[in-house]
Amino acid sequence: MAGRRKRRIRVDGVDYLWVVAGAGPGHVVVRIWWARSGRGRPLEVRVPFEDGWLRLGSTADEPAEPALTPVRPGLVERLVRAGLARGWHPDATDSVRLALDRSHRLLVPPSPAD
Repeated sequence: MAGRRKRRIRVDGVDYLWVVAGAGPGHVVVRIWWARSGRGRPLEVRVPFEDGWLRLGSTADEPAEPALTPVRPGLVERLVRAGLARGWHPDATDSVRLALDRSHRLLVPPSPAD
């Protein structure tokens, strides 16, 4: 699931680059930034994702439903729009960090541990 390959997406006529990186057990981080300059601060969104193979044979108390939905361009497009609506500007000096809930529907501020 998690990879370091930069991908390109166009949202409302603006090109962005995005990458998915591991963020510990049960999560990945999607980083999105402006393709025009390649600089500025990224939008960083913590997304629930569990590798089902890692759970195989586990007896620990775990959620009944693992978060197995991969990060796809449609989700990245939603993240860009949500980040812009929350004040992220790709050319600004401060990054915006958000978290996505397990349903992949609601963006929330990250918990202090994130």
